[in-house]
Amino acid sequence: MTTSSSMDRYIANICGKVAIVTGAASGLGKQLSKALAENQLKVLLVDIDPKVEQVSNELNEQHHNTSWIVLDLCERGSIQKFFDKAIDKFGHIDIVVNNAGIANERSLFSQEDHKELDRIIDINLRAPMEATRLAVRYFRETGIRGTVLNTASVGGLMPISLMESYGSTKAGIIFFTASCKALAPQVRVNAVAPYFTDTPLVANNRLVQAYPLVQKIGLMKPEKVIKTMIKALGDESLAGDTLMISMGAKAEKLKFYDGLTLQVIAYIAGGTVNKYAASISSYFSGMLNSILGFLRNPVPVNIKRE
Repeated sequence: MTTSSSMDRYIANICGKVAIVTGAASGLGKQLSKALAENQLKVLLVDIDPKVEQVSNELNEQHHNTSWIVLDLCERGSIQKFFDKAIDKFGHIDIVVNNAGIANERSLFSQEDHKELDRIIDINLRAPMEATRLAVRYFRETGIRGTVLNTASVGGLMPISLMESYGSTKAGIIFFTASCKALAPQVRVNAVAPYFTDTPLVANNRLVQAYPLVQKIGLMKPEKVIKTMIKALGDESLAGDTLMISMGAKAEKLKFYDGLTLQVIAYIAGGTVNKYAASISSYFSGMLNSILGFLRNPVPVNIKRE
């Protein structure tokens, strides 16, 4: 577990900064916004749900400094609007948390048209990528050493039947985050990939509730995810990293793409299709088994520690 002294250090590194949090009207976004505000950050809360205004007002009643904006992230230009609002309200931006997300209610192959697929891709994948693009441009222009945090999911690490769209977008976010490693030290982009957490998005989704692993071990409490999100923001040694979170085990730094990249490079360089195809397949299989073991068992499995 993260020690109190480590957590104090992470908080000290972000104290007094300005953060944007999307999906802030409920769930992890609401709780993270509260935690950041309580640790003296100025926070812009972003959500499509008008309740985000109430959340912001309640925080301000406790002498915190927050503001809010209601936006649909599917609308082109919406992301620039919340950047502009944060700068207008607080003067600058230090942190962008791409937390907003939705999950499909039906299998992709049971949907009558493309509308749900479009919305999931827009909110879960396009919006975080666009927000990161704008953040990097802003940080480079201003010289601010900024941080971006993306909320992924274990659903992006292992195939889940009937949740094809959700899992694919979360896998994309993990891959995108890893590809941003070279932006450090000026811009650190990290992600968290929590096991299914007790939030409205998850608790009210029948596909998640029907998943055998959820039926066996239940849902994870949000508090552990919030602490790991703060670590991802405040730990300056992390860049391009995804922290995987389960109920019992310590959050683990995902090294999946490091090993996979080496396998693919060896395959391309060697040109021996059968040898390296089998090796890559074995790597995928072994990593998926390790992830499942990590989620099911509080005893740490063979994944490199942070």
